[in-house]
Amino acid sequence: MRVGVDLLSVQRFSPIARHDRYRSLVFTEDELAQACTLGPERSVERLAGRFCVKEATCKVLGRGFWQGIRWRDIEVLGDPWGRPVVTLSGGARRIADELGLSGLEVTLTHQAELVVAVAIGVAERPGDCDARSRSS
Repeated sequence: MRVGVDLLSVQRFSPIARHDRYRSLVFTEDELAQACTLGPERSVERLAGRFCVKEATCKVLGRGFWQGIRWRDIEVLGDPWGRPVVTLSGGARRIADELGLSGLEVTLTHQAELVVAVAIGVAERPGDCDARSRSS
């Protein structure tokens, strides 16, 4: 098992969420479409949460962005009940496969101007993540 945590100020993230070019670099079309269903302030909060989940996921993968992972390689969408669900593609998927991760569980919470995300990578078999990490 691998764990990643991230904390983000919504106010500090707000300029990125409001900038068209940055939004299109960081978020997929589906992520932006889900956020646009909310009012302007809630949309920024939603994107901040998704950004935070992407950062926590990178920590699970043991890499930073542009170290084999692009922002849009990690997509965070809400299921019908609002639970965040991560889908990996590109470099993020390749790294997860190399680590032996069969799944990724995430959760996030908002409190005042802060967002916290936790991501947990689940191994295909017990010990896979640790053994593959040491051999890399």
